[in-house]
Amino acid sequence: MTEKTTTGALKNETSSVYLTDTAAAIQSTAILLLALSSLICNALVGFVLIKKPELLSHSSARKLLLNLTASSFLQSFIVLPFVFASSLKQSWIFGEAWCQATGFFTILFSAACLGMVMFLSIDRYHCIVNPLIYDSRMSPTRTNVFCVCTWLASVFVASLPLAGWGKYGYQPAKVSCTVVWSDLLSEGYTKLYAIVTLLLTLVVMIVAYYHILKAARRQARVVPIAILPASLHSGLRTCSRSLNRNSIASNASAFTGSKALRTTILVLGTVIFCWGPYVISILLESEQIPVRYELQTTFVMVSYSSVLVYPIIYGFHIRVIRRSIKRILFSLILRRYNAVRPASDTGFIVSPSAAMFRNRSLSEGSVNSLDIALSPRRESESLWTLPVIREEMEKDVKPNGTRSTEVTDSELCNIPGGVNV
Repeated sequence: MTEKTTTGALKNETSSVYLTDTAAAIQSTAILLLALSSLICNALVGFVLIKKPELLSHSSARKLLLNLTASSFLQSFIVLPFVFASSLKQSWIFGEAWCQATGFFTILFSAACLGMVMFLSIDRYHCIVNPLIYDSRMSPTRTNVFCVCTWLASVFVASLPLAGWGKYGYQPAKVSCTVVWSDLLSEGYTKLYAIVTLLLTLVVMIVAYYHILKAARRQARVVPIAILPASLHSGLRTCSRSLNRNSIASNASAFTGSKALRTTILVLGTVIFCWGPYVISILLESEQIPVRYELQTTFVMVSYSSVLVYPIIYGFHIRVIRRSIKRILFSLILRRYNAVRPASDTGFIVSPSAAMFRNRSLSEGSVNSLDIALSPRRESESLWTLPVIREEMEKDVKPNGTRSTEVTDSELCNIPGGVNV
């Protein structure tokens, strides 16, 4: 009886709000595309991180990124489908119990995502500003503690409305069940949510990236020449004229400062853009200041878009992850193509040694050899802050059997926390 009464109240609440069929269709389509894109992107990033953990040399960054990907994926899988259905029906049709559960999961995953983003900025700070003590500051044990504390804090914040401080309910303007921010019970909870999730995250990120920018500018002024292994020093002396160090230094200086600045703006701008308007809106609602229906819907849609933005910035933005995803997709395409094409028609073999696969079909030889040919050398961590500066000795062997000592700038010496884009 209580559930029927609550469901009726929810329907009566939505009766005063009306969207045209066209507006509802556009809204529902946008939510569906967002959910599908987020599921695919987060699944690809998570699969690569699990299958190839060596891509990121620092296990702490990998754990934090995995947790961020998992929370974004779960929000897309558990919350957004019901948001889509509510947008399509313009009402909540899943009952009061699942309304409470949806509100809980919405707060849980959004808080967990912001917490992981905050700790990722701390990880980048120690990796770049304090590289000598990075292993102790971001040890596996500490990283596990950070992840567990983030999830426990998120569960605690999401559980408060269930315990009576705050209230979960369906809100048509937000197209889902979430905290009823305008309710008197939620006034204090709204401020707590804003401080714990957004304000704390922004303060930590601003401080961390401020010091990262200072380190980038300092590096750009000093412009140190990349240090090569001691075994190569003798060869470098004989070919120093062939290396234009001034060109490398100027490029490294310009790339370091501008890249760090662009990345800082991108990371901070994403959090501010996705969550700033939404948090301001709910704070106004908690103070009984009316916010236009269209603005509420727009702000909540932008906040939902963060589940797609996170894997793009923190996953696809890393070159080694992007390359691995491309190889996976390319291999799937080749295997599907080979499944419908006779083996006798496969007139090409992509392989370091074609003779090895002369009598093998495409599915047996070419896909594997293509993966070998395209797979990059083992690279150190390349995360979204400072660029990589590396020098490489060419691997070619001269006709007389001696290795070439000519130095190129195609491979640069890693600065901790560099970015390959």
